[in-house]
Amino acid sequence: MELDDALRALAATQYSVVARRQARALGATPSAMRNRLNGPDWEFATPRVLRLVGAPRGIRQELMIAVLDAGPGAAVSHRAAAALWRLPGFGFDAMEVSLRRGVSGAASHAAIVHRPSLLPPSHVTERHGIPVTTLSRTLFDVAGGLRPGRLERVVDTVVAKSPATLLALRTVLAELGASGRPGVAAMRALLSERPDGYVATASGLEARFARILADAGEPPLSRQVDLGGHDWIGRVDFVDRARRIVVEVDSDVHHTSPLDRVHDRRRDDALLAAGWHQVIRVTEDAIWRRPDVAVSLVRDARRRHSAVPAPGIDRLRSIPGART
Repeated sequence: MELDDALRALAATQYSVVARRQARALGATPSAMRNRLNGPDWEFATPRVLRLVGAPRGIRQELMIAVLDAGPGAAVSHRAAAALWRLPGFGFDAMEVSLRRGVSGAASHAAIVHRPSLLPPSHVTERHGIPVTTLSRTLFDVAGGLRPGRLERVVDTVVAKSPATLLALRTVLAELGASGRPGVAAMRALLSERPDGYVATASGLEARFARILADAGEPPLSRQVDLGGHDWIGRVDFVDRARRIVVEVDSDVHHTSPLDRVHDRRRDDALLAAGWHQVIRVTEDAIWRRPDVAVSLVRDARRRHSAVPAPGIDRLRSIPGART
């Protein structure tokens, strides 16, 4: 009974599965394992992984089976890790694990196995009790398979929630930079545009607007800035501090009703009264369908206010693609 208790205790920490190598380490002989597999309690999940009969199944058990089947030191990685970290746009359509090159192991029956030349212990952690590559390493692993625009959105989504991720990404870049791995060049370029203190966009619409300005050669605007005079007015989407210009990106969902327009006008008035020269509101339609209009609004405002020495109360004129 001691072996049975030990197997069940281990399975309880691993979503009801145990690797055969783990069973051997607990003292199970080949005949002892055959007896248990012929009984009512255990079954094969893969030729190298055993599962308790009747145990609840689910994606976490599948991930644990994939890790155990790949061999000692394996960790969920790439697209499966991105899904486990709940990165936007990723699902568990592909079971992928990484096992450091040089570690022995046969072909997996449960997952695609990657064998990177560099997988230090610092690049592996646990999530929900499952070995997985760290969030920063996962971003590097998936970067090579993503279009630049999507990679930017994924990274900015993570950084918006956890700004410290930028430092972790720079650390991983320094460690992987000379490895020639797919995606390293893309991540290097992306991080070069995100210096220390970078504030990520809060939405996909804002990210699209920032990209439009960058592609047009416009200097970047500061993002997600808290503004106010004697009292806090609110957090605005973008500002040009040198020219005292505020740029708000208006989605159709939150800025089209009459009440929305009243609220926006009151906030604009408060910003102008606090000394900001101009408040520009760029519509969702302009960002997606008329990017030249979105760029012109910012460019014209910058030209207009480049030499203004003192604040003025000056609301934006009625321009297609802008709301007043």
